Amino acid sequence: MDPDVVIVRGVTRWFCRIAALCAILQGRKLVIYDQEDAKPRPWSGTWMRRAVFGWLGIPHFTSRLPSNPGTAGAGNAMPLPFGSPFAPIQIAKLHGRPLHWPPRILMVAKYRERKGHSLLLRALASLSASRPFSLTFCGEEATQSDTAFCQALGKEAQALGLADRLRFQNNMAHDGMISVYADHDILILPSRTEPAAVSPIEAAWAGCAVLMSRDSGTRHYLPAGPEFDFDPDDPQDIARAVAGLIARPEDLQLARDACFARISSVANDGAILRLFETFGPDAVRPREVMG
Repeated sequence: MDPDVVIVRGVTRWFCRIAALCAILQGRKLVIYDQEDAKPRPWSGTWMRRAVFGWLGIPHFTSRLPSNPGTAGAGNAMPLPFGSPFAPIQIAKLHGRPLHWPPRILMVAKYRERKGHSLLLRALASLSASRPFSLTFCGEEATQSDTAFCQALGKEAQALGLADRLRFQNNMAHDGMISVYADHDILILPSRTEPAAVSPIEAAWAGCAVLMSRDSGTRHYLPAGPEFDFDPDDPQDIARAVAGLIARPEDLQLARDACFARISSVANDGAILRLFETFGPDAVRPREVMG
């Protein structure tokens, strides 16, 4: 290959460092694209790395959106959001689709402790006596560890009185995920320290209301305010956020519309194209790009 532009995902892994070094030595245009804060704390490791590369004339972009857009400075990165994963005709069909009632809640995540499945069960158990809902866990069940994790969640749901409300929908191909989102009203991701959660973005494009951890890397793809986030370590705070959506159909509809409006404004094709156009002709029209 003879690329004009080399895009490296961060420089914290050796593979990416080697790719960046090769690009520099060969005199190719290097772009660094990471999943860290757009405006990190001054003098932090992220800030220092970006400042050094900026001094070398190497641009830094991030998939995260800042909470308060402003002028870029040393140590900051230009936000370049993830775009829509679905075709416009699919989005048009999904936006405005009828609500399910009782509401259908979805969690899409790997079966790992830090994703927060158990915390979500505990939060929903506190609402089950007064609120109708169903819950779907969607993930990859590829190993014995995954299967054991699912079995443990099933037992926990049984102990919490949620067994009849929980189902598993595992090992879905990505091209089938749009139908999974379309079959649900709310996506919740209580994952801790998630650098760039993609399922909330997909769900918002598919017309779901989305709740996610306050510290998630893609939190600002959603509307501002505590109605759309929570402390992932606090089941009561998760329950608070969920209760605000499932009390009345009209509340859930407003939340769905707000999430779709926000994702449409910050990550639509036109907005992303305009960002690319600000990068200059070398970055806009590469013959070949490698990551």
